[in-house]
Amino acid sequence: MTSSPLSDLARFRTLLSEVPVPLDVAALSLSGHCQGRRIDIQRELSKLDRLAEHVTSKTLSGVVEHLFGELGYAGDEDTYLAPENSYLDRVIERKRGIPISLAVLIIEVARRCSVPAFGIGMPGHFLVGDPQNPDAFIDPFRGTVLTQGEAQKLFRRMHPSAEFNMEYLAMVTTQAILTRMLNNLRIIRMKSRSPEALIPVLELALCFERPSVAEARQLAAALEALGRTDEAARQMEEIAARSDQAEATELRTLATRLWRQLN
Repeated sequence: MTSSPLSDLARFRTLLSEVPVPLDVAALSLSGHCQGRRIDIQRELSKLDRLAEHVTSKTLSGVVEHLFGELGYAGDEDTYLAPENSYLDRVIERKRGIPISLAVLIIEVARRCSVPAFGIGMPGHFLVGDPQNPDAFIDPFRGTVLTQGEAQKLFRRMHPSAEFNMEYLAMVTTQAILTRMLNNLRIIRMKSRSPEALIPVLELALCFERPSVAEARQLAAALEALGRTDEAARQMEEIAARSDQAEATELRTLATRLWRQLN
């Protein structure tokens, strides 16, 4: 008897405990769960493999030139807030995305070419760093190389009244990349005022260590709005079981209130 395959949500939760977290598989699992459809993970990974195979210059600039120069990948100027811009499988297919999803593409193609690259969580515009050149940063939205000074200018154009901090150009973890992808999707889904579309994003966000009580409450409210009160109660109990004592008490109180509504 064979075991049933993991759901995208279960796979995502499992991947977060791996060292290192596999960015490609985690991003594809995120995509599948948020879209509500089964993605052939191995097929999508093979697409990334093929993209890497055709990179002639095994350098970070060579990876960027292949993707953006030869294949035509680019930032989506017209429908920037479209959810598919955050889904790695759709970005591979459409050749369009937002900075963070295109950064994931660059990082994963580069890794397959044995080229080091890392994510940089600059507020407002995600970048890719080159460990071999600390003054070079890839703008994944335009497929161009920025100096440190140009990266600072980009930040100031987006945040004229904010002070730049050099920490904005530091490497971020895979977990931070996935969290930021989910935060982007959460904002998009909240704007659409669709509880059903928001639920999978929150479910993924609550897979991380030390779940957010605010996000848990938001998930419970979305489920309750759709008449899925029993599911909301069960989810609050599950999240409480892996939360600190104070948060767990608050979530169990919420679960109790939800169960009472069903009696």
